[in-house]
Amino acid sequence: MPSSFSKTLRPVAKVSGRVLLTGIVLCVAAALLIGGRGLLAARAEAVETPDAAPASPVAVARIVMEDGHEIMRRFSGQIEARQRTGLSFEQAGTIAEVLVREGEAVTAGQVVARLDTRLPEAERDRLLAMRESMAAQVELARRTNERQAELRTRGFASDQRVDDTGLTLARLEAERTSIDAALAANEIVLAKAELRAPFAGTILTRTLDAGAIAAPGAPVVTLTEAAPPRFHVGLDPALAARLAPGQKAVIDVSGSRLGGVLAGLAPSLDPVTRSRMAFFEIEAGDMPPDGSTGELLIAERVADAGAWVPLSALRQGPKGTWSLLTVRDGTVGIEAAEILHLDADRAYVQGTFEDGAVYLPTGTHRVVPGQAVTAEESTAWAR
Repeated sequence: MPSSFSKTLRPVAKVSGRVLLTGIVLCVAAALLIGGRGLLAARAEAVETPDAAPASPVAVARIVMEDGHEIMRRFSGQIEARQRTGLSFEQAGTIAEVLVREGEAVTAGQVVARLDTRLPEAERDRLLAMRESMAAQVELARRTNERQAELRTRGFASDQRVDDTGLTLARLEAERTSIDAALAANEIVLAKAELRAPFAGTILTRTLDAGAIAAPGAPVVTLTEAAPPRFHVGLDPALAARLAPGQKAVIDVSGSRLGGVLAGLAPSLDPVTRSRMAFFEIEAGDMPPDGSTGELLIAERVADAGAWVPLSALRQGPKGTWSLLTVRDGTVGIEAAEILHLDADRAYVQGTFEDGAVYLPTGTHRVVPGQAVTAEESTAWAR
């Protein structure tokens, strides 16, 4: 029995020894940890605490709330000459000469081209010869009629003879009148063989040259009037109805701003675009070339409360949201913003901010909400 009891106590003694040893190790480790923490705390207390970082200086501006804003609406149109016409001959013929080139200025009535007129000139000579012959016959008939009338008064000629000579004179005079009419028509043909400018302007194109056969109505040259051009633009009918003749407008042509005056509106809508055509007279100045494309600028007032801020003041948030950084009591805050309209480098916004609130117009990437800053108000961003 004693030997079996001793065998049972040996494992228990081993386990107890291990537990005791583990407890001694843990106590020593705890003592070292407490001592180390105390040593570290003492060293930390011995180090001088650095001064707090100074507040960052930032440029700020103030929110100026407005009850509405203006948007600039743009409508594309075209610069067109007051008059543009293709000059052509009324009759067919061979072109003898074209006297102008593209880009050349001409005056009203100036000859720009001529047809070969040898045939109508020959016809004129023939008609002139016929008229001279007819004039001689008329004179003979007149004298004969006068003699027969005198003989009748003496009783040597009958009434029938006088009537015959009188009617012969009338017939010959009618034929002479017909020849005169033919000569007048020939003069018109010769006159129309010269193509003249109906108004002062500039030659835009030259289609035919000397030696070409000109068909009736086929343009030889195209002429544009030298007067200030007009600007034609299609407008929304509701907007066009608010315009009045004489109203001034701004026309942008390739970056150049031109003054315009509304001359009139088309009485009907365009069947394709359903817009109403407006015609603007361009005021004196450097005139753009005919056919140039421009934009009509019309300012429209939108009644919607908000404020103008530079685009550099806006920070993009999640899901397409925007925000402004504000400054209150020297601390950076954040306010929600909604963009209503964009205009070049600024935006018209609504949000949780109030009138007079101080915000950062630029440099929003250099600060974060909650950061202490020193505000320096600037007038560079004032609306």
